[in-house]
Amino acid sequence: MVKELKISVAGIRGIYPEVLRPDLVQKFAFAYGNFIKEKKIYVGRDTRISGNVLKLTVIASLLACGKNVVDLDIAPTPLVEYVVEKNKKSGGIVITASHNPFQYNGIKFLSKRGTFLNEKEGQQLIEIYNKGNFLFSKRTGDILIEENIVEKYFEEIYKNVDNENIKKSNFKIAVDVCQGVGALYTKRFLEKFNCKVEILNEKPYGFFSHDPEPKKETLKQLSQYIKEKNVDIGFAQDPDGDRLAIVDEKGNIIGEELVLAICLDNILEKIKTPVVVNVSTSMIIDYIANKHGVKVYKTKIGEVNVVEKMRKVNSLIGGEGNGGVIYAPVHYGRDSFVGMALILEYMAKKEKKISEILSDFPIYYTKKEKFEIDSKKINIIMKKLKLKYKKEKIDFTDGMKIIRKNGWIHIRPSGTEPVLRLVVESTNEKILNEYFEEFNSFIFEKV
Repeated sequence: MVKELKISVAGIRGIYPEVLRPDLVQKFAFAYGNFIKEKKIYVGRDTRISGNVLKLTVIASLLACGKNVVDLDIAPTPLVEYVVEKNKKSGGIVITASHNPFQYNGIKFLSKRGTFLNEKEGQQLIEIYNKGNFLFSKRTGDILIEENIVEKYFEEIYKNVDNENIKKSNFKIAVDVCQGVGALYTKRFLEKFNCKVEILNEKPYGFFSHDPEPKKETLKQLSQYIKEKNVDIGFAQDPDGDRLAIVDEKGNIIGEELVLAICLDNILEKIKTPVVVNVSTSMIIDYIANKHGVKVYKTKIGEVNVVEKMRKVNSLIGGEGNGGVIYAPVHYGRDSFVGMALILEYMAKKEKKISEILSDFPIYYTKKEKFEIDSKKINIIMKKLKLKYKKEKIDFTDGMKIIRKNGWIHIRPSGTEPVLRLVVESTNEKILNEYFEEFNSFIFEKV
């Protein structure tokens, strides 16, 4: 378990309270209050037990800076992004450690655009924090009350899919919310589609029943439940509700990589639009985009990088291979609720089971690994990798991505924790394992 505070342009993250201490959070909130010019700030959090004290710390700090605060309390990250984007002249803070274990927490800062801070903005915020010469208002801010925020957010999603067709399908759905924000939001969201919904790991809030990252290894309980019940599809959300994974009606664990692919195929059947993903996203995206005759743009890892490119090239849909779907007509942010709606819409439109839809897709094999390594050692390893593979075709957009005939290998330092991430993909499972072992062994030897 990582014992140091991770500071990135998007925010901070660490174990509470040993690393992510309230006094540090207070200072970062002061820095944000000095950085953001907008007067109104929306504050939301996930369900972690440390969330309430950190929320109150953040709110008090913002009030001291003269900001007015709308306390959304437990709210999905995409909801906070949505409400900031739609309400001009506002900012936002989300208290969450996303997919990390419950001992962690974090603070994510939003720009007035409703997206996470980009690199330039993040550096400005960190500079204000480091200087520590905060300015406070003689007249403190106020706590504001706004009605029907959740309803407006849900309605925005409902109106951007074929609501009536989904309702006619009467889907039966199981959702593993892993005691995250989905425990408070997902059932009522899906029931508006006339779905019969079973929620797994609903309570107690704040303590996760398993590793909360929605990846294949953590979906066994959901898979077993579906095998025992008559369910059309299983969804799994991460604690703050911006990532999604799926299990098919037979209990086969599909995971997160194909979530964006399904949503993309759905949207591109309706409208031709450029697609934006990060460099570590599956080749299935290139396949689908090519099938529909549209261009794919690739960015550095990080939601804000994808979003800024989407805006630049007028893309309606993009995302990341970690189950993060970004659909611009709703808002510019990864959103598991949007992902569920688009997948259900596609199932209803095709009148097919999710396994039948996926059977039409080519198979790509993927493996992921992460190594907890001291930051200085990470830099040494990356230099040795660049030297060792300098004769190969390499994309240096983010870390290094080695592109080979039958797949690719992506190695990069994490932007949110002292971790080196390895992602390998191939059209052939045997080659995948060979690629994986080649790089896994090299990195492991250098740790």
